[in-house]
Amino acid sequence: MTSLASKQRGVFSIELSIILIGFALLIVFTMDVVTKQSVKGKLDRLSYSLVSLLKERTQLFDGSATLSRNEVNAALSLAQYSLRSTMGSFDASRLGLMIEQQQFNSEQAPTPAINGLHVFRAGEYACEPSERLSTKTDLSPITNFGNRLALYQVTLCYKTNNLFGSLVGKQWELTSSTSLSIGR
Repeated sequence: MTSLASKQRGVFSIELSIILIGFALLIVFTMDVVTKQSVKGKLDRLSYSLVSLLKERTQLFDGSATLSRNEVNAALSLAQYSLRSTMGSFDASRLGLMIEQQQFNSEQAPTPAINGLHVFRAGEYACEPSERLSTKTDLSPITNFGNRLALYQVTLCYKTNNLFGSLVGKQWELTSSTSLSIGR
């Protein structure tokens, strides 16, 4: 019996170390998922707020019907300020913003040239939505006066740290959010 016990020495330590390594990987994976979900939630709220501000800018700030570069830069500054206040490790070089505006003429067709689509990019990171606004023109309702309302789409992208992926060599992962709204 003592020979069996002497053969079993160290087995508990080996099993414990394997279980602890697995548990540590599970914790790192969970932290990574929670971090990404947190950033995704912040981007969702921020993209919705930005698209709401942009569609109401003519009512609130006496802006023109077409977006200007100054308004896009102001939206980027607002996004950076908001993310800087809510994220401890915010880096502006990882943020990208794309704003699309689709307008229509009196015949309910997209205007002007280039299908009436105005695209503005801002930020240091190139950001692309999963689906462009030009494919969603049928979402614009027709008013009682026979006009189509403008559409606005804001896409925010942020490259997040990839804790679990860095173990296998993938350092960054893109987190993005797209919000769409109908203008007035």
